[in-house]
Amino acid sequence: MRAQQSGVVVAVGLLVAVALAAGLFPHGARAQALSADEIVYRAEERDRGETMTGHVTMVMEDRRGRRRVRTMARYRRDYPGVEKSIYFFLTPTDIGGTSYLAFDWDGNVKDDDSWLYLPALRRTKRLASSDMSDAFLGSDFTYTDISPAKRHYWDYTLIEESDPVDGHDCWLVEGLPKPAIHAKVLRETGYTRVRLWIRKDNFIKVKGQFWMIEGQRIKYYKVSTVRTIDGIATAVEEAMVTTKAGRVEHRTFMVTDRVQYNTPIADSFFTTQQMMRGQ
Repeated sequence: MRAQQSGVVVAVGLLVAVALAAGLFPHGARAQALSADEIVYRAEERDRGETMTGHVTMVMEDRRGRRRVRTMARYRRDYPGVEKSIYFFLTPTDIGGTSYLAFDWDGNVKDDDSWLYLPALRRTKRLASSDMSDAFLGSDFTYTDISPAKRHYWDYTLIEESDPVDGHDCWLVEGLPKPAIHAKVLRETGYTRVRLWIRKDNFIKVKGQFWMIEGQRIKYYKVSTVRTIDGIATAVEEAMVTTKAGRVEHRTFMVTDRVQYNTPIADSFFTTQQMMRGQ
């Protein structure tokens, strides 16, 4: 009798193993479903390398199709408790030499620090937290958009367990400002509500929708190309489109190339002195 029971258990185990391998059970049956907060946490904490360098081409297009092109060099390094980034604008000549430095502190222990160097004035300006919702050098991206997301600013809800983007399965989550810091979130981000599409295979945010305070506008974010560089999934082609009443006002495309991860970057690189010296 025991031999028969043992045989049944083995047979059932084999059938389950085959079913799992063949994908016959749904994703949720194979692993415990993630909450919205867990999904966003994994997206923000995914491997992005200890350091990163890259060259960025930014194309800004107005509603008439007229374009302006800007290029910049970008450097990032992670430290315990803080991520430091610096951007050096290269072209065109009227903004060449401009640089932006940001210290993005983990959690909500202290506010982030950021500075903008304007060579025409030969001075470095410290940005206030209310400046973070401003356009990043005239683009559709704000200073907040190019900074690490602040998950502690938002109450997240899982809207769709499966909502594919460009053939890749994604979670769709929605964020509303936390009531206790509602005014702070609106002041620093400029958004009253956000929606994020996060890929299940690599946790990259590949699509977004942002409801703005200003002029009842809605912005749409999209990643069109993801590449694996040095073993790290990297968004290399991105776009942000600003709309009002369903009509496009302007848009910005960003293409990042010459990306390298985990190469040494000196501490002295992330200083206001380096902003004035340039790269």
